[in-house]
Amino acid sequence: MLPALVIALAALLGFVVVGHRAITDAVTRVFVPSPESLFGKSRIYVLVLGTDDNWTTTDQLYTKNNRSDTIMALALDFPSHVVSVVSVPRDMWVQLPQGQGHAKINAAFAEGGAKEAESVVAGFLGLPPFDRYMVLKINATRELIDAIGGIDVCVKESMNYDDSWGHLHIHLKPGCQHLGSEQAVGYIRFRHDALGDIGRIQRQQDVVRSIVQKLKNDKFNDLTHIVALIGVARRNVETNLTFDEMRSLAFAFRDVNLAGVKTAQIPYVDSVIESDGEDALEVDRPGLERIVAKDLTGPLAPPPTPNPALAASVVPSSVHVDVENGSGLAGLAKSIADQLQKKGFVIDAIGNADRTDYANTTVESDPPNQAAAEAVRKALALKSATLAQSAQASQVVRVVVGQDALPAR
Repeated sequence: MLPALVIALAALLGFVVVGHRAITDAVTRVFVPSPESLFGKSRIYVLVLGTDDNWTTTDQLYTKNNRSDTIMALALDFPSHVVSVVSVPRDMWVQLPQGQGHAKINAAFAEGGAKEAESVVAGFLGLPPFDRYMVLKINATRELIDAIGGIDVCVKESMNYDDSWGHLHIHLKPGCQHLGSEQAVGYIRFRHDALGDIGRIQRQQDVVRSIVQKLKNDKFNDLTHIVALIGVARRNVETNLTFDEMRSLAFAFRDVNLAGVKTAQIPYVDSVIESDGEDALEVDRPGLERIVAKDLTGPLAPPPTPNPALAASVVPSSVHVDVENGSGLAGLAKSIADQLQKKGFVIDAIGNADRTDYANTTVESDPPNQAAAEAVRKALALKSATLAQSAQASQVVRVVVGQDALPAR
């Protein structure tokens, strides 16, 4: 339906892609709290929904019970300044809450608004509750593309589709061409080819790249364009982010490169038939878990480079450690914990990891405690042990014991 990623990030980050210099000048005149202090963690998850339109039999537009045509989960990682986006096809077949039965995932917004959509999408992805949401109106795309004077895309195949009920008329020929706002919206919304909704998501990404390229042009750095673009976001975005939160995010991500934003899409394995005869998508659950771990919950940037000097200055008795067994060998976590305790570290907890097939031992902490994590890693005397950054703010270092710590045979 719309390039929700660009609109959402524009609203979140104050259109830093076109005006980060102006924003930096403005916000440095006042105190701007860090996102970590506002949210109490080093990473937040934002649900972005793009809604469709409904029309009455007398051709009047209404928005009651409209569905979410675009669904995206955003991870904003503050230490690394990485933005990662995972798209969820709107036709995924899911269980709705409170005895509502099964439906396509985009029905959650129609049934219970942003609150129900947050619950359903987070549960589907296996994420903790979303920290914030953003709902984008359908006119956001038209207004944004009008504001930048259209976009250039390369159409891969003929597109011909008319839906008078939905006010959608798409007639495009193959080839690279300049599209106005109505044509671009049609290009994005078209899904009547062999790929269906998956092809539509790919075309969304084409338009995102084109918009980003256009916005990077220096002529959009002037104040007139910045004000116009911010106006697009304000008129077309509903969010529970506060002004202070948006200002903090704008400053923290002022140098974000939208072209380098990580993107992924939840895969499916088959289709199921709804009671009304429409096809829905059955999720590829192992594929979903891999993508969520790689692009939302896991490290979003390369592991930090250990600093031997800082690690050497750490007093072991000041470091609290949780040890989890991910090796598959019973008792190994207790053995590693005893080893660390003998070297002066404080063991807070010993338990099992989420799985038993970790190949290498991982030492994890939030960014402020990386020196303590490196001190723990060195104390383990395992060359294969690696550092990792946690998305949660915590003074406790977490050790996940892998199979590299198994006793030699």
